[in-house]
Amino acid sequence: MFRIFFVFSLLLLAGPVLIWAQPALEIEGAGSQPVVKAADTITLMMMIEQGGVILWIIMGLGFVALVLTLYLLVTVSPRREAPAALVKRALAQIQAGEIQGAYHMCLEREEFLARVLAAGIKLAGHDRFRIQDAMESEGERMAAALWQRITYLNNIAMIAPLLGLLGTVWGMMRAFSAIALDSAQVKGITMAYSVSQAMITTAGGLALAIPAMTIYFLLRGRVLRIIAEVEARSAEFIEVLAEEKEE
Repeated sequence: MFRIFFVFSLLLLAGPVLIWAQPALEIEGAGSQPVVKAADTITLMMMIEQGGVILWIIMGLGFVALVLTLYLLVTVSPRREAPAALVKRALAQIQAGEIQGAYHMCLEREEFLARVLAAGIKLAGHDRFRIQDAMESEGERMAAALWQRITYLNNIAMIAPLLGLLGTVWGMMRAFSAIALDSAQVKGITMAYSVSQAMITTAGGLALAIPAMTIYFLLRGRVLRIIAEVEARSAEFIEVLAEEKEE
């Protein structure tokens, strides 16, 4: 997982560092007709420069995706959202008759499981099915919020290739314009430069989308594990609260 972070960080942060390099093509004035001269080699700095505004937008999305990835990987985990210590403490308080203490303890916490348990403990002493409905309703609300948090990363992974495609179309339009309008002296180089720009934006979009989608799939698996863990713990609490009512 840390290797993915390292590669992802290099892909997203290399652009702003290298963007101030010299362009791949130099334009020399020769009267009224410009002459385009190609560089000897193509480097990463030149590719970023040729990407234009669209590549800047992709890199901006990449920075947002990087920050969002680090935040979600820290916060979205079964250990944080369904801690075992919380379950043991709440069970101990309920079995000791401190139902209000368990309720306030869960209410003050922000974890997924704490919110679901608070909804059930609040109705302690009521019918089993009413307690179950309250916990299920709160669980659905918290699950929807959890899915929404990781959906932003999926949205970035879907938008990045579309931006790359937009850059591709724009570069191809410039290439065909070079064929139709430019003089024979600069037509070939100008067309090659435009096609190169088209390919660079496509590569930039894919370089962002692939890691972002990979992290999203990882987070989706975590969310499913969190929901399963909360459902299992909630079933245990329903039994405990139902026993308290019978007693």
